[in-house]
Amino acid sequence: MNREQLSDAIGRLDDELVSVAIHTRRRKPWWYSAVAVAACIALVLGGVAVWPYVSPDGDRPAVDTPDVSVTDDTTTTAEQPTKSTVPRAKAAQLAAPSYPEMVKRTDTNLDEWKESRSRQREKINGQTDGMTGFYQHTIIAFLSGNAGENRVYSPLNVYMALSMLAEITEGNSRTQLTELLGVSNLSALRKKNAALWNGVYIDDGLTSSRLGNSLWLDNGGQYAYDADTVDRLAGSYYASVYRGEMGSDAYNKQLQQWMNEQTDGLLKNEVQNVKFSYNTVLALVSTICFKAGWVGKFSEYSTTQETFHTVGGDKTCAFMKTSEKTTAYFGDHYTAVARGLDDGSFRMVFFLPDEDSSVDEVIRDPQMVALLEENTGGIRQRKIKVNMRIPKFDVKADYSLNEGLKSLGVTDIFDDTKSDFGGIVENSDGMYASASHAARVKIDEEGAEGVAFTFVEGLKRGPTAQKEESMDFILDRPFVFAITGPGNTILFAGVVENP
Repeated sequence: MNREQLSDAIGRLDDELVSVAIHTRRRKPWWYSAVAVAACIALVLGGVAVWPYVSPDGDRPAVDTPDVSVTDDTTTTAEQPTKSTVPRAKAAQLAAPSYPEMVKRTDTNLDEWKESRSRQREKINGQTDGMTGFYQHTIIAFLSGNAGENRVYSPLNVYMALSMLAEITEGNSRTQLTELLGVSNLSALRKKNAALWNGVYIDDGLTSSRLGNSLWLDNGGQYAYDADTVDRLAGSYYASVYRGEMGSDAYNKQLQQWMNEQTDGLLKNEVQNVKFSYNTVLALVSTICFKAGWVGKFSEYSTTQETFHTVGGDKTCAFMKTSEKTTAYFGDHYTAVARGLDDGSFRMVFFLPDEDSSVDEVIRDPQMVALLEENTGGIRQRKIKVNMRIPKFDVKADYSLNEGLKSLGVTDIFDDTKSDFGGIVENSDGMYASASHAARVKIDEEGAEGVAFTFVEGLKRGPTAQKEESMDFILDRPFVFAITGPGNTILFAGVVENP
């Protein structure tokens, strides 16, 4: 075929392509189509490569090696548009934790299931040592006072939130936090938190005990975030990391969705009030979700309506009843009895104040935390048959932690002239913190359930055959309770004034 014949053949092929491509009115050279096809392929391949890092549903890096790159992307210039309330696309998730895989119990894998639980609990490895002071001081700060009101607080949840806060602060701001947390350095704090997170974790279809942490960054404003600090929060604290537009409806909804998922929707009313403002630079969120059955369930047929004596008067409520031989503890201000949860590694302890004492006296008594940590050498105790009558209750609370933390010596982070958030931002002048906590605990014949969250914002200035001896243990007046877990970790503590 000579050059002229080849030219005619190409012309005929070009005409046929034009007749098929109806949208094209002018004849194009053949290489136009080739370029277009190549461009489409490049776009598709590029989209596939980028999708996992921008889609909230895509594959993401594991927590051990989070792919976090935030410093360059979060710096801004004066030319950027001001923020609006128009919903934007979902925020990017930069890191997500890898949760432990636990064996689900079946009729044929009992040994494997027990081994799975044992391995998980061994990760505590003594890391609850040194937390006594934190428990004592914070339980008094957040539970005492307010007679007549139900109160509930999660020491473990607040401990993890304040630990993450210590990571992003420096100077005296950090020192005040680590002193309250009872550690000398951040290395010890990271080790302790990783052990607590793993040792308390259980999710095997029978019992649920999950801790959740997250870091929320702004992709606008004048701050550049330190990528190494973000990596540490993702690695040592199992924190999910997000970046989005502070104050936008979309980012607020994503925050609330994450919190509801982590707390099984049991604090929806409280979560709906948690929102970012336009002067939020970053936020830390810590959650706990716990659910376990009793060791020896109460019979629902034995539940009766009885009288509970509140500060404001008597009321009738449902009391669960059982009798069992157990250990009763007699402190200076209370009588206490514990009931096992799950397989006994968790338990719920009830403290009934003596007739001449109050719930506040129980809370302030060091023997309370000593009993919860099983340091019972100085507490009178007796193995005895106990006739229990415990009211079913569902109590929750939602309050600021600011004043309580200030009373415990953590003051600088709340003062925009003294705070130092240099652990995560280069220039933290004018930043200050605000912290809030919400918790809920409920019990019935089946078991106990508790959830909590702590929300910390970093803001910027501007806008037996013989006759047994027995005793009655009747919780018919205000009382104190706590739920503990592996390593005697205190998951929840509270006061029931009005069940």
